[in-house]
Amino acid sequence: MTWLAGALVLAWLGQALGGLWLVRLYQRLRDMARPPALAQPPVGVLVPVRGDPGGFLATLAAQDYPDWHVVFAVEDAADPAFPMLAAFCAEAPARRALVLAGPTTRRAQKLHNLLAALPLLRPEDAVLVTLDADTLPAPDTLRRLLRPVLAGRADLASGYRWLLPGPGLGGQLAALVDHAVATLPRLDRLSLVWGGAMAVKRAALARLDLPALWDQALSDDLTVSRAARAAGLVVHAPYDVRLPSPVDWPLTEGFTFARRQFRLVWLLARPFWWVALAGSLVPVAGCAAAVWLGWWPALALALLAQQARLHWRRGVAPMAEPRGAPGAGHWLGPWLAPWAMPFALLAVLAAPGRRLRWAGRSYALGPGGEVRAVRGSPKACSSTGSATSTASSV
Repeated sequence: MTWLAGALVLAWLGQALGGLWLVRLYQRLRDMARPPALAQPPVGVLVPVRGDPGGFLATLAAQDYPDWHVVFAVEDAADPAFPMLAAFCAEAPARRALVLAGPTTRRAQKLHNLLAALPLLRPEDAVLVTLDADTLPAPDTLRRLLRPVLAGRADLASGYRWLLPGPGLGGQLAALVDHAVATLPRLDRLSLVWGGAMAVKRAALARLDLPALWDQALSDDLTVSRAARAAGLVVHAPYDVRLPSPVDWPLTEGFTFARRQFRLVWLLARPFWWVALAGSLVPVAGCAAAVWLGWWPALALALLAQQARLHWRRGVAPMAEPRGAPGAGHWLGPWLAPWAMPFALLAVLAAPGRRLRWAGRSYALGPGGEVRAVRGSPKACSSTGSATSTASSV
């Protein structure tokens, strides 16, 4: 038994020190100079919205890409976002449009909204972009996201979110776990798509056939990831596309978010669920083994490495936390960090299942993650609980 406990401690130390190296590698890869794409063709941006989009509209309007138009999609005119989006589109009707998708019982409402907006893609649009309305994209987000696709490096490009937590314990723990994912180096052949910032080349769009692919789907991005891999399409994840997403969740809501993400991974990308299980189990078991053995120097070294990794991750954050955002002045990471892995482990272990509640609706799922039944209706307020942006992407 002692040898097993010792092995767990060594595995934890190796993971902690390896994590430091991975963050540094991510930083080097992110800071590498990349030539801009020579072509800047027209692109279409689709944004599904539910609830007040908050600061998203201003950050979207500030995008510096020269030729793009946006189509927003909401469920119906009763959505709190509708009057704001209608006014926003009226300011530039040639570049902004709004559609009402109506409710659905076949798929996630987010996908239903996206499919309702898809026909408004123009024939001249060389790339389809999807963005989530609960993010705050930097002015150069479109340009950075489109670069690998327009340069011919990939068929699809995908960024990732960067949670900005408020004082809520759940948001802070979820951010600690999610930042570990956001700062992992990625290989094109293993990259998963994140629908909150996704670019799809027109030729790849034809091969994916989104209306058929999303017909009974719950997840936009993991469904596209699986289909892209099956079709032999290249997915590239640029390291300099991390969209800030302000959140302020209590513990239960943060745990619900984490469990939902891992449940989608368990259903649609099972190998990555096993990786998440191992990645969260080793620190918990290794810490317990170090205490049991009384290996206090090893315990201290691993915790110091964890704190250094946390500090370096904050150094590669995509932007300073906006003044007044939930994350400003409420970062409790240094003392909270040791609890992030137990939090993640519980969420991973709770992931297996075929029922999922999301944005006020309950979904019964098949073995492949397909939607079998939809019950309930969304509340008027957002499921995110963000104090800065109450929009939801579903």
